[in-house]
Amino acid sequence: MHAKYPGVFSPIRLGPVELPNRFFFAPHGSALSAGTKPADDLVAYSAERVKGGGCGLVIVALAMHERGRTRQPVPHEAVNIPAFRVLTDAIHEAGGKIFGEPFYHWIGAGFWQPLSPPAPALAPSVRQFGHGGRAHSTRAMSRDEIARMIEATRETAANMAEAGFDGIMLHVSHAALIQQFLSPWFNERTDEYGGSLENRMRFLVESLQAARQGGGDNFAVGLRLNCDEQLDGGYGPETAREVVTRLVDQGLIDYIDLDVGLEPQQFRHGMPTGFEKAQYYRPWVEVVRSAAGGVPVFSVLGNLTSMADAEAALQAGVCDVIGAARQLIAEPDFVQNAREGREERGRTCIACNWCTAAGGEGAQGCAINPASYRDRLWGRHSYESARESRRVVVIGGGPGGMEAARVAAAKGHKVTLFEAREALGGALSLWAGLPGRGHYRAAIDWWAAELDRLGVDVRLSSAADEAVVLAEVPDAVIVATGATYSPGGRSITHDGDIPGSDQPHVLTPEEVLLGGVRPSGNVWIFDAEGYHTGTGIAEMLAEGGAGVRFVTAGYSPVSARNTDNWEEYYIVGRMKRAGVELVPTTWLREIGPDTVMLRDVHTGEARVEPADAVVLATGRVPQDALARALEGKVAQLFTVGDALAARMLAAATFEGQKFARAIGEPDAPASFADAWFSPDPLAVMPFPADVPRPAPAG
Repeated sequence: MHAKYPGVFSPIRLGPVELPNRFFFAPHGSALSAGTKPADDLVAYSAERVKGGGCGLVIVALAMHERGRTRQPVPHEAVNIPAFRVLTDAIHEAGGKIFGEPFYHWIGAGFWQPLSPPAPALAPSVRQFGHGGRAHSTRAMSRDEIARMIEATRETAANMAEAGFDGIMLHVSHAALIQQFLSPWFNERTDEYGGSLENRMRFLVESLQAARQGGGDNFAVGLRLNCDEQLDGGYGPETAREVVTRLVDQGLIDYIDLDVGLEPQQFRHGMPTGFEKAQYYRPWVEVVRSAAGGVPVFSVLGNLTSMADAEAALQAGVCDVIGAARQLIAEPDFVQNAREGREERGRTCIACNWCTAAGGEGAQGCAINPASYRDRLWGRHSYESARESRRVVVIGGGPGGMEAARVAAAKGHKVTLFEAREALGGALSLWAGLPGRGHYRAAIDWWAAELDRLGVDVRLSSAADEAVVLAEVPDAVIVATGATYSPGGRSITHDGDIPGSDQPHVLTPEEVLLGGVRPSGNVWIFDAEGYHTGTGIAEMLAEGGAGVRFVTAGYSPVSARNTDNWEEYYIVGRMKRAGVELVPTTWLREIGPDTVMLRDVHTGEARVEPADAVVLATGRVPQDALARALEGKVAQLFTVGDALAARMLAAATFEGQKFARAIGEPDAPASFADAWFSPDPLAVMPFPADVPRPAPAG
């Protein structure tokens, strides 16, 4: 028995399957597929969280049918069984069990063929929904289509069992198809699949029966259930309890996973941000769980980042098996660290949800752990010492610089980091000081502790120029000096200085956040990023008594990045509650001594408003002068993050790790240009899990 976490590190039986411990890696979209097969990257990514006494169970998200694929692999196609066998073998060899969560969802309607318009979204009834700013209407399934989807469930379960999966989790949450049949809001049918609860449960019951038939006697069958739809006309906890009771009484399930949230109506519940309280699901789970009787109850509880909290929930009987997705994305060794008593070594997920928003940028990953999703290349096995130990200088202590220094030190290099400010963190520390955003500081604290543990020579309040850097006689230099806001208000709306921007009452975000300037009276904030800086300053100044007007050229006060990571609801709500007036589809033409001249971006019509202060949270300009001065003067020179080009947090940490790994290695790039103008190596490309990779050249 584990002395500190006896509940977590005890086995539990789910029907025919016994888990070695009670912490699971929860299903989530990963995009780690090669066509409809699991990629070898999914194998490495999943196994990384099991090896060394980690998660007792991995549950991977799968598509129920190849037509409705949402970047997830598809076990419905029998030709994919060998690739899935590679995945399941890897989990079993690591000491864990593996379930799959095949689902069909209206957002992932799929396509008729490559580049065709989308196929119809199937649903119990015709319903309207929107995703990605686009409106859609569903197709009400016929009885024949229902029967075919149930048969697809049976075939999928049979293929999963043949591929070595230990069980299946049917998705009856997040507005997936089975939940829609269960829901009185989504389901308006008048046949045997609609109306009464018994009829609305019919598709669920028949799907569970099909999964049981397909999977066989040694295959655990369960589901993920939404405890409360939180919709007028939807079902609530009492109905959820009745559903669970009936399923248990009929002996249909070996376990049940409880959560809340619909997609896209309540994306913010499915992946609770740092603005939401921890364990958001817990009140609903506590209401519904007792209906399960002796059937084990799973839950992620919502934004769980502490193993002590997980143990407490198990001891309190809130659930019998507990898990996480994002915490394990941020820290693959979360369970291993708890088992071995080294929890201080682990990252804490900051719930920024880049792991979900990345898809909008054509990317995938974790903002604070760029190795995540790239575990095959950058996992724990990859920190062997570089071929040659080098003297490395990093300039800038923001996320990109800290990650570069950490990785370089972990690879055996002697590292010095210069930071001009009094503390580490860079722009992320400015965000962490804004209202409601303190949870971002956890990442800074972790990096600082790692740099100390690894022996990095951190020099705070030390601005480094060319002479200072060269005096260190470095073999490699990484410049992570960030970006600053354009003092003239250059932006995507008008890439030029705004007349009047040089007046003393016109401020940059740095003057507010670093300089401590707190304008009052009529304050106008012009925001062209739609991210945390401008919105946080608006909330802060309004709470301080200023009359704040927040101006954007678009219709929304936030960008797609804050929509795709589910923070929009909270950010905009906080601004409104603080009294901020939102002024959309408007931009700044000119700034007077005590006025601003605004223009409507569609009609060009101008108006003049009184202004006591103006804050220009517009475009950011890379601060790369030092990097340019050092060109040709060190053997390896890399610029990373905003100093290379102003982008999102994840770009800085990714580049910090990528270029730190190039130091001291043979045939490695010597500069950003070397890397940019070289073809991607075959090693970074995903391969189907059952296709052997070619041996490296040489």
